[in-house]
Amino acid sequence: MASHGKRPPLARMSPGDGVLIYSPTTTHPHGEPLRAVTIVGEVTGDEPEPSDVIPHGFRRAASLREIEPLPLEDIREHLPLSRIRFGFFELDAANAAAIWTLVEHQGR
Repeated sequence: MASHGKRPPLARMSPGDGVLIYSPTTTHPHGEPLRAVTIVGEVTGDEPEPSDVIPHGFRRAASLREIEPLPLEDIREHLPLSRIRFGFFELDAANAAAIWTLVEHQGR
């Protein structure tokens, strides 16, 4: 689910697209500040499908995995920070590749 289950952002995605999930806090809605990417993955579903969690909402199937939190400070030069609060946006290829490289080298 992205953007609170709105269908249009999910419909713009394609199978194989990468997914980064940013967590502003440790738990929703009142956890401790975290400000990190905590989940990564890849879209696997062909189309948005109705959500059983949000009435009239949609979700998109994806293969996701938790990662060691990747702090915002480490990736801020690759993110349009003004857009993070909107919940869903596309990264250009160069910035996406730079963040994926940091994810892959984490913990080494």
